This record gives sequence, structure tokens and C-alpha cells, in this order.
Amino acid sequence: MLTTKLDIIKDYYDNQKKKGKKTSWNDMLSESDYQVIKGIWESINGPLTYEEYRELISKQAEREKISRVTVFGEDTNNTAVKPTGTYSSWKQYKSKLIDQDHWSDISVKNIEESAFNTLKYLTMDAKTGPHKGLVVGNIQSGKTANISALIAMAADNGFNMFIVLSGMIENLRQQNAKRIINDLQADGQGDNHWTNLDNPSIKRGPTTYELKLKPDSKEKYLIVSLKNASRIDALHNWLKQDPNKQRQMKVLFIDDEADQASINTRDVNSDERTSINNLILNIVEADNFGAMNYVAYTATPFANVLNETGERTLYPKNFISLLEPGENYIGPTRIFGLGDPDYQKGMQDIINEIPQKESKEIQEAQRDGVAFKAPESMRKAIDWFLIATAAMRSQNYKKPISMMIHTDFHKQAHSLVEKSVQHYLKELQQKYQENPKYVIKKLHEEYKMGRNELSKETFKKVMTDYSGDVKDYPEWDEVKDELISLLSIPKGKFVHHIKMTSDGEKVYGNGIHLCVDNSSFNDLNDEHIRLIYPDGNQLKKCEKAPAFIVIGGNTLSRGLTIEGLVSTFFLRRTNQADTLMQMARWFGYRQGYELMPRIWMDQEAEERYEFLTEMNEDMREKLMEYADTDLTPIQSAPRILQSPSYVNVRITANNKMQESRPTDFNFEGLNHQIILYKNKEKSMRNNLRNTKTFLEELGEYEVNGAHMVWRRVKNQKVKEYLGSYQGVELDKQLASMPHILEWLSENGENFPNWNVILAGRGDGVHDAYNNEWNINGKTVDAVQRSKTDKSTNEIIDIHALRSPRDLLADISDASDAPESVKKSNMGAITRYRRQKGMSNIPQLLIYRIDKNSRASEGAKTRQDLNTPYDLIGLNIWLPESEKRIPNKNTIEYVAVTIKDYDQPLNSGVEVDEETSGEE
Repeated sequence: MLTTKLDIIKDYYDNQKKKGKKTSWNDMLSESDYQVIKGIWESINGPLTYEEYRELISKQAEREKISRVTVFGEDTNNTAVKPTGTYSSWKQYKSKLIDQDHWSDISVKNIEESAFNTLKYLTMDAKTGPHKGLVVGNIQSGKTANISALIAMAADNGFNMFIVLSGMIENLRQQNAKRIINDLQADGQGDNHWTNLDNPSIKRGPTTYELKLKPDSKEKYLIVSLKNASRIDALHNWLKQDPNKQRQMKVLFIDDEADQASINTRDVNSDERTSINNLILNIVEADNFGAMNYVAYTATPFANVLNETGERTLYPKNFISLLEPGENYIGPTRIFGLGDPDYQKGMQDIINEIPQKESKEIQEAQRDGVAFKAPESMRKAIDWFLIATAAMRSQNYKKPISMMIHTDFHKQAHSLVEKSVQHYLKELQQKYQENPKYVIKKLHEEYKMGRNELSKETFKKVMTDYSGDVKDYPEWDEVKDELISLLSIPKGKFVHHIKMTSDGEKVYGNGIHLCVDNSSFNDLNDEHIRLIYPDGNQLKKCEKAPAFIVIGGNTLSRGLTIEGLVSTFFLRRTNQADTLMQMARWFGYRQGYELMPRIWMDQEAEERYEFLTEMNEDMREKLMEYADTDLTPIQSAPRILQSPSYVNVRITANNKMQESRPTDFNFEGLNHQIILYKNKEKSMRNNLRNTKTFLEELGEYEVNGAHMVWRRVKNQKVKEYLGSYQGVELDKQLASMPHILEWLSENGENFPNWNVILAGRGDGVHDAYNNEWNINGKTVDAVQRSKTDKSTNEIIDIHALRSPRDLLADISDASDAPESVKKSNMGAITRYRRQKGMSNIPQLLIYRIDKNSRASEGAKTRQDLNTPYDLIGLNIWLPESEKRIPNKNTIEYVAVTIKDYDQPLNSGVEVDEETSGEE
């Protein structure tokens, strides 16, 4: 039964679309359509205004639009067409995504557009030489689906040889090969005939003489190879064994996880290369193929764009493409937020802190190789896993449910953690048998705390475009029944490794399957140690959703999806951005259990991930800006944001960014909000007094809602005010204020005038009350910002000051702002300001923060501000002037040095591949 206005509108739209009367949601904005919907709704419930109707239409149009496809490069215009035939490989795969994999319509449209726009940058002509590109995805965001889509479309457009380098772990390679060939074959009735060639070489398998490669042939060949030097070398020799066949090969060479092993970590100024990099180049640069395209895929592209350039490298000289995740993807911005105080934290309340004392105890035990008792934080993480498993089982969830423990990359550490986990689980079960009421009461309290951390309403507020049906938490009695059932399992079956029959068949029970994903562990006679999830047939035999605790290191960091991940205990000492992001298995799609995932990490790791979120979004926004130009990656190198020193994050290993250089000392593009304040009365009073004096001297102002706006403020006056502001030394950009002021003095001709805004809240500008802080008798209500639990007696930390929408306050009429601007997308705001002629006007936002600001109810990491005086917060925005060359950036960025593309091919000296020293 239709119960909402949107239900009625969608039903009407669908009927009109079937009749051919509507083609888009904009067609629904007519007065006649409004009157029809208004009549239906008012006959059921009540009034419906045209403004409300128009807003519903706009939101639905925004929801269902295809995400912007971002490609930074030179379009080859290779005459590729989007396949339309029913039995084309793309159409067959598309049907599989919808019918079998249950992808939403908008997600399928997005993958179609992304794949096609990448395809247009490929070449079918050997005369142009090899084309090299980079596709940037997101962690755990369905990258393999995009690879399958690109292969399918390329096959429909005449490509016939497809090579996929798939990681460095054999079982993952086999899984990926199986998945891709199944994707491409669909129902087996397609126009193209697919053959999966497994590890081809001159010594085994079909020879290239036997391949059917003529333009009219329907045969397509897929090779999924391990990133292993001997296998790639054997593949190269196999490809070139028949020069005539080689000239018929139209090759799409896909390098998955391209920042791993494929990077040249030898001295890039020497003739030496790491072996895998050299072997890939030998194939890509060979001049006898009918066409060669090298497309690198990764979610952490820093090494790929910072290590080396030049003609005889794997630098993505032709294009860089940006994949947009589906609307249901839970990524870093959703969890860690991006500093918007309207909802600044994202879903950070699902992150629980591992105390420094416990972190140190675990690390010392692992280093010394001694057993340790699971500390309180680890026990709580395991408890939550048991609770979530019980809750999901009570809701009839049938797929695997997992916990991931990642504390160290050393193999010895995994064994110690396994013993610690086993001991705690057995101890918990023993306590339950002795005193069931005590254990159940303890778990009930933890369940209530978990429910308070993330409500269904909060999830929807963060995931504004989420299209799935979010299940709320089940009632405790239902969870309790499942917990009792779990804890009552006989001891030998409660916690164990995966059981095996005498025939080697895996057997999954209702207890906890403890897996150590580490190559040094050997299977026992009747147990499998490493992680392997049940396949479809095995899953059907399971009485309840099988539960797994997975302990490991690097094998959990790449390519492996941890299914049904509800609890993560993360304690890993690395400061490399790409490694940290790859370890974040908690990002991804969580349909059916959206409210259940929880994370345990120490404060240092959380701070690093907060910065990585900013770094990742900055990189994506910069790629979008480059895509608006006519430049290519060899004309302007992408820039990567570096870390402030207090976060202590390196972009990647030094030998993976050899030709990166700090870009010119330049503060254009600075967008800094001050979130740290001295907890000193004198500092607070001085900032209030100096701000009042500064603003009162500016004269006439405009009113825009709850904002007072001064235009054309001279650079010198702003410089003097910023020089008087009293901040804290930990604010690294504020500490750079003398450099910023000096730079402003030298470059004032670019920014002669500022817009200054006093940002408030509520009903707008009004007369000041008695003794209220004011500007010549007028004021705006102070903003509300609580402090975080990271605040100390000396420093107040509010985590986020600026509401991105305040950046539009100096635009008189922003009614035509697109939805992405209204949703506070920073890149969209930058582009919109440029569109409105604000591209060379710097902005100073000033906030008066209410000393009595209260923390939101239930926010466990927030506290009331409770200061003796209101605080003054600043946000400084220096736009990037239109005349700028895109690769002249701020001091906090690095970019690769672009070389001429006429260098000789490296000699290809055979050297040992770099090793990580890990598993």
C-alpha cells in the first residue's frame, strides 16, 4: 500500500515512463503533474504544497542521477561504442549484476559509465604506442566488478587478449580468475566465446599458434596471472612465440593492486629495475602487438603517481580515472567525517579506543614472544563479535559473520594472539556455565552501550543517499536466546579451527571458527587453519550463519574481503598512508547488518585515519579539478597532500616516491579551520577584543541570513588582524601564519581584497542585548561547538569549526547551487565559487563560539565547552587563482617531476624483487 508522498510520486512516474510520456524526473515539474499528485495525496492524508512537491522531485532526481565520471587525460576518441546487443558481453554481465548480484539500478549505471569512459581512453592502434592509464578506486568498494565491466566492454569493441595481474597470493588469484570468467560468461549464451588460460607458458597449455585472433573471431582469451617474476616471464615468452599471432593481439593489460610489487623501487636514475616492474615493462613496451593498453587499478595510487615518469615507465601518461563508489558504500568520510560541525564526526562513535597501556602490553608481549592475557579492550571487541553474531542470527542472517584482529605483521605475533583469544573464549564459556546470569547481564550491558553508539537515525543522517532497508537492532530477548545457544555449545565445538573430513572437505558448525591467515601455519589432520569461507553449497548446509575470528597480518591487507565484518581489533604500527588505507578492511558494503560493525584502535591510529580521510578526499577533489582542464598527467602531475608533522604519516615508502618533490612554496588553495584553542582567560579576552575592533573598523556590511558580510577588505587589514590572533603552537598551519602573512605581502596583487564574514546561527543579525559582545550594537547568535575528550587543561579541541555552507555566505544569491553544494561537498563548493566569479577573492570566516555550548546527548567523545569567555574561531580560505598553473601548489603537497618522453629503454638487468619482510 502506498503510504508516503514519494511512493505516490514514484508510482506515477514509473507508469508515465512505461507509457513513454516521461524520460527524466525533470519532466515531473509541470503544474499538471503536480495537480495529479496533489489530488491523490490530499484524498488520503492532507495538503501538499508545490514547494514541497518540487523538493521531493529534486531529491529523487539527485538520488538517481549517474555519478560524475572523472577522467584526467587526453581522450583518444577511439570510436568505442557502448554495447547494446542483448548477447554482448557487457549486456550479459549487466543482467548478472541486476538479477543475480542484486545491484541497484543507479550502481549499475555508474559502473557502466565508469567502464565506458575508461574504454574511450584506450587504443586499438599499434602506431600510437602503448597507452598507460590509472584507475583509482576505493578500499573494499567493488573494484573487481569495474574490472569485469571494462573487460566486457573492451571485448565487445574488438579487444581479444586480456591479461590481469592479480596480487601475490595464489588462492586469491584463483578466486579472482574464477569470479571474472564467471562474470564474463554470464549465462553462457553470449556473442563472445571466453577461454580462461591458466598460467600459459611455452611448456604447457595451448600455443599461441592455436589462438583464433582474426578481427571477425568471437574468441576472447583471459589470463589471470600471479604477480610473480617467473610466471610473468613465462607469460611474456608465450605471448611472443608466434610474431604473426602477436601482431593480431589487441591487448588490455590490467594490473590490479598496482601499487604493490609493480613499482620500481630500485634507483630510478640507474639502469636497474626491480624484476616484476621490468618484466611488466618488457610486455607493455614490446613493439609487436596489434595494440597494447596498460591500465593500473588501485585504491592507494600514491606510489603510481610519485615514483617516476618518462616514456619507458609505467607512469599513467595517458589518463587517470576516478571510480565513484556506490551509494551504499561506507567509506572513510562516512566513518571519520570531514570536519562538518553540523554532523562533524560521521560514525566515529563506532570507534572504541585501545588504551595506551594495553597497546603497549600487547606490543611488548609480541616482541618478546611471550603469551599474554587478552586486555579489556580486546575482550570487549570479542564480546561485541559474539553479540553481533547472536543478533544477526536472530534476524535470520545466513552469510558468514567475521571479526578481524590485526596487531602485527610478524608470524610469531599471530600465534600469540590466537592463544590469547582461545583462552578468553574458553574462560568466558566456563564463567557462563558457572554463573550464566552474570555473563548474560554483562553482555546485555555491552549490547545497550553498542545500541547507544550508533542508532538507525544517526546512520541515516550520515548515509543520506543510502538506498537499502536498514535493519534496526533486534530486541534483547531475541539476542539473548542466540547467545545462550552459542555459549551452550559443547567445549570442543564452541571454538575451533575449520573442521575437515577425511576427504579434505571443509565442515562448518555453529561455534566460532578461529582462523590464522598466515602462511607459516600448516593444516592439522582434521583441521584447516587459514581462512576459507564456505561456498554456496557448503553455506546451504549450515544451520546458522557461520562465525569466524580471523587473525593475521599482510594477507588481510590486500585483495581479501572479510565477509560480514562486525568487529575489528586494529593495532598496527605503520605510518605509511597507502599501507594504512589497504589495512582498512572495515570500509565497504554492509547490507543487512549496517548498524553492527565496530572498530577498536588506539588514539594514534584514529588520528592517522582522520588525516588519511582528508588526504584521500583532497586527492580525489584535485583529480576532479584536473579533469576540468585540457591537460594530461604528463603535462601536470597530480599533487598529493602531505601530513602535518604531529600526525606523522608518510605518503608511501621512500623508494616508491623517488621523483616526488615538494611543490613551490605557495599558499594558494589554503583552506584552514582553527580547531585548537588556548584554555587561558587572557587569550580568550584578547581574541574577543581584537576581533571586535577589527570588524568595527570595516564599516558597512551586508546581511545574509545569520551572517554579517564585509566586502573588499584590504589585504593589509586582514594581515594585521591575523597577526594579532592568539592561537596554540600545536596548530601547524596557524604556526605557519608568519609565512602565510609574508607570502600575502609578496603576492597581494593576486588577492588585493578579502571578503570577511562573521558567521552565526539562528534568526539573523539583531540588536545586541545588554553587555552582549557586538559590532557597533549589532550581533549574531554565537555558534555551538562542544569540545572533544582529547582536550586538556591547556588546550581545547573542538575537532571541527567550519560548516562548509558558510563558505557560500558571501554569495548573495546561491539559489541555483547544485545539490552537491547544498550537501557541503568541498570540491563542489570550490567549483561553484569559481562559477560565481569568486575565484580570486580570499575569505576570512570568523565564528564566535558560545562559552556555554553543550555536548549532544549520548555523544561519548564530547563534553560541554564550559569556558569563562566565548572563543573566536577562524577559517581562512585562499582560492586558487585562475591564472595558476595546476602543478604549482602549496608547501604541504608533493608531485612527481615530469620528464621528457624520449628516454631509452632500461637495460632490464635481472635483480631480486623487493620484499616487505612480512608474510
